[in-house]
Amino acid sequence: MITHQKDYEQFCNQQLQDPYPLYAWLRENEPLHWCEPMKMWLVTRYDDVLAGLKETKRLKSSRQGMYIDPLTPENRDLARPLVDHINGWMQNLNPPDHTRNRKLVSLAFTPRMLQKFVPRVEKIVDHLLDNVCAQKETDFYRAFCLPMPAIVICEMLGIPESDHDQYRSTLARLLPFSSGAGPKLNDVVKTARGALDELLVYFDKLIDQRYREPQDDLISAMAAAEADGDRLSREELFALCLFLYNAGHDTTVSLLGSGMLLLLSHPEQFEMLKADLDKLLEPAVEEFLRYESPVPRAVRVPVEAMPVGNRMVPVGETIMFMIGAANRDPAAFAEPDRFDIARWPNKHVGFGHGIHFCLGAQLARIEANVAFRAIAERIPHVKLMDDSIRWRSATGIRSVEALHIRT
Repeated sequence: MITHQKDYEQFCNQQLQDPYPLYAWLRENEPLHWCEPMKMWLVTRYDDVLAGLKETKRLKSSRQGMYIDPLTPENRDLARPLVDHINGWMQNLNPPDHTRNRKLVSLAFTPRMLQKFVPRVEKIVDHLLDNVCAQKETDFYRAFCLPMPAIVICEMLGIPESDHDQYRSTLARLLPFSSGAGPKLNDVVKTARGALDELLVYFDKLIDQRYREPQDDLISAMAAAEADGDRLSREELFALCLFLYNAGHDTTVSLLGSGMLLLLSHPEQFEMLKADLDKLLEPAVEEFLRYESPVPRAVRVPVEAMPVGNRMVPVGETIMFMIGAANRDPAAFAEPDRFDIARWPNKHVGFGHGIHFCLGAQLARIEANVAFRAIAERIPHVKLMDDSIRWRSATGIRSVEALHIRT
């Protein structure tokens, strides 16, 4: 019997606000736990999670079972095109398809391209902070965290500015399904399927335009990328456009929101950061990623029976490696429940590990470093106005819903 039974029920229904006591109990008592409501295994210890993220021979990346198994028969039929599409996102591909896609995308999504975009990120941050400062009191999440990464990734992809709001709102209808799990998926599958159909129509036109008239943007660069005579297909380009937005937006929104909350709720840490930005900014961002991991899970399926800890997981059963739990494991981190911006080294797995290490990790770090440097310099006396913080209800993303501040 799970001691934190109420927390467990809320977790299965994507309603749990503070998962860390449940994570701690599972790590100590059932580090490999079969979750019947969600139809998957939960893995919570750091060493087991890290080993799972490294494994490529006995584990494949697939969300088929995670999405389909909890659905009603009617919703399964509705969801199949949606699940097929999400399984085409890069983090859900397996070698050799993953190797091929990543190689081609890396020809377009280069470190040089990211560094070239830094001045634009700085301008976007300054513009949004101008609006924050002008209002004195505002919801920082909606005024800054939500729009900043969206503007950045939309501009990088080459989505026209006139379409930014529509693109963001349409994808927002898809994300509760892609970042969800368990029985609650039945509540969002119809809306998500409609959003996918709309996005398919939109990108058909946009990709056609880029084939005919290439621009200085990521979609054009990906369409032109070639290695050993191989290029990305139209379907792969469509999947990458949605994946890169998902990877480059929602997770960075979470990183900005939780990072701001952590600084404001630990004022002594914020003072430390402001006193030595050059030294502490990078480790602070890494601690945000560890302490409140934006992506708290990674999903795999065994292609052969596989030991996890001292038990075997059968072929074909979904495993959820709990990154958020691993990053608070006392076996891996001293005083793991203590927020410490000077923690170094910080071997968190917030961006995953191995072949599926987050493609957008460098972009997320750039955005976070630019944003928190500007925050520390421009609104050094910012205060949190409301301590009753609510977190988004999704197992696949850890993000605040609002962050009311006074500058």
